[in-house]
Amino acid sequence: MKRLPRMERFLIEERYMSQDSEYLTDYNIYNQRFNPPVSECTYYKIKWKAFYKLALALDIQVVKRDEGEGDTKGD
Repeated sequence: MKRLPRMERFLIEERYMSQDSEYLTDYNIYNQRFNPPVSECTYYKIKWKAFYKLALALDIQVVKRDEGEGDTKGD
């Protein structure tokens, strides 16, 4: 967590790790907790990047393969 950029770390801590987290919604975070408030689109970009980086750090990333890649049909 400490390696994440400031905004990403703040988002994860406020949304998922604070005492009020069960009562907070994403809307509350990007409109009331961020200073200055950020747009919904920006919030979800920050959130995606934060979870992606956490997944990589924990070695639990999911790799999406293209359709047809790895198929053995017709062999």
